[in-house]
Amino acid sequence: MNLIVRNDMKLPILVGLLMLLGCTSKEAWHADLVPAIGKVTVNGEVPAGAIINLHPVAGDLDQRASRPSSLVADDGTYTLTTYEYGDGAPPGEYIFTILWPQDPKMGGLSPDRLGRVYATPTASKLTVTVPEDGSPIDPVVIDGAKISMKAPRASKGPGPGPGPGM
Repeated sequence: MNLIVRNDMKLPILVGLLMLLGCTSKEAWHADLVPAIGKVTVNGEVPAGAIINLHPVAGDLDQRASRPSSLVADDGTYTLTTYEYGDGAPPGEYIFTILWPQDPKMGGLSPDRLGRVYATPTASKLTVTVPEDGSPIDPVVIDGAKISMKAPRASKGPGPGPGPGM
């Protein structure tokens, strides 16, 4: 079926389409955010490269069920992202999850150095509050954690070449 639109109808149709798109603007699914920066240590050690996720205690943040997340920097700090890099998080109380990959290059596909004890909201007993005024989140200090795997050692150069016949 071919649809023929007269020239005098193109503008009203375009305006109608733009109005429909406006109804699905980011305000419909975008929660209000504040700056959200924190710090974490595990047994006094910085879990550099660990993956942080916050799970709201009071239900979903928005229609998309967004979750603030971050990677832990070399100094133990993290800057939360909800929609765009470093944009923060909605104020409130959260379950704090952390997955510390053995191989940071593989991220969440690598085994967790903490044995998944803090990796899911059902397993983790850690909570944090994102303050309404955007002040730093209280530090998360994990003591007595069993670190099941050691971080990979830095390479001292190229390893042995391919095996026989390669």
